[in-house]
Amino acid sequence: MKELTARQREVLEFIKEYIEGHSYSPSVRDIAGRFGITVKAAHDHLKALERKGATHSASGISRSTGVVGFSTTSSIETISVPVLGSTAAGAPILSEENKEYDLNLPSKMLSSNGEFFALHVEGDSMVDAGIMDGDLAVIRSGSQARNGEIVVARVGEQQGVTLKRYYLTDHAIELRPENSKYGSIFSRDVIILGRLQLIIRDYE
Repeated sequence: MKELTARQREVLEFIKEYIEGHSYSPSVRDIAGRFGITVKAAHDHLKALERKGATHSASGISRSTGVVGFSTTSSIETISVPVLGSTAAGAPILSEENKEYDLNLPSKMLSSNGEFFALHVEGDSMVDAGIMDGDLAVIRSGSQARNGEIVVARVGEQQGVTLKRYYLTDHAIELRPENSKYGSIFSRDVIILGRLQLIIRDYE
C-alpha cells in the first residue's frame, strides 16, 4: 500500500469506525459532513484511498467501501433485494418483470421490515425530491400509502409503473411529480406496489 497523507489516514480511520458502529460503510456525504469538506473532496479522498490500495468498493453501489485487511467482529445481517427493470420518473412506461440480479444490502440500511424490490429510475420528474435519472430505488412492497409518501404505482393495465408522490383526493388518486416541468397524473385505476425506502446512487 502506498503511503497515505495525514487526511487520508483520518478518513480511513473514520471509515473503519463507521463500519464497526453501523455494519456498513459511510456514504460520501457522511464523510463530507464528518470532516467539513465538500462532497467532491470526500469523493476524491475515497478514490485516492482506493488507488493506493487502502480500500476497495463495488462499482455502482454506494456504501460499498471496504478497508483492505480489515474486518469487523460483528456479524452483518443482510437482505437480498431483487433488482427488476426500470421505472420512469418522468412518465409511466412498462417495467421489465424479469429480475436482473439480487442486491445484498445490510439490513440496518433499511428502516423497516418487509419484502423489498428495486427499480432503476428513468427520467427527471422527481429531481426536486433528490431522485435522479439512473438512481436505484429500493422499494418496500405494499399496497397502502399515506398522502405525501413516494410510491411506485401501476397506472392502468397497459401503462406500466411510475415513481411519484401519492395523494388520495375525493375523485381520484393523484401521482404528483417533484419537478415543475411536469403535471400530476390523476386516475382511479392505480395500484400501489410499494413505498420508497432507499435511493442508491453511483457518483461516477
